[in-house]
Amino acid sequence: MQLTNSQRSFLSKVHFAVVSTIASDGMPHQTVMWYMLHGDKLLLSTPNGSLKHKHLKRDNRISVCVEKGYAYVTLTGKVTMNEEPVSARKDYDLLGKRYRSTFNPFMILGFMARGAITSLRHKLNGETPQKDTNRMQDMFTRDRVTLHMQVEKIHSNSLD
Repeated sequence: MQLTNSQRSFLSKVHFAVVSTIASDGMPHQTVMWYMLHGDKLLLSTPNGSLKHKHLKRDNRISVCVEKGYAYVTLTGKVTMNEEPVSARKDYDLLGKRYRSTFNPFMILGFMARGAITSLRHKLNGETPQKDTNRMQDMFTRDRVTLHMQVEKIHSNSLD
């Protein structure tokens, strides 16, 4: 399905997307994600082994809603996945550059502080954490999977 010029223009701007996958119990699983329009497809990225990744391996149907107030575009379709770590990391870096202006330094410091405090609490209690609790470090070092969404249906409001 083809995007209109106004839908394409809207999606080309930096907004956040709410992405829905289908959980193993059939219920929707929604997360806020970065996206980038790449031709007539959406490019997204998720951590390898994440719930979203597991859901899409089982059922590759996806729904994406991008909004700004009452203006929105909802896209539904299917994804193909690139699980090759080097090229998936390059795609994630492209998304990071696109969203760099949205970074809030206090949010980043908060992630880092929470990770450090949790690690310290485990050490003080004589516990060994199950995994690294630094979410920011995890975001930048964990292997990624690129999602290429082929759009099958489009619905929008206040854009045509």
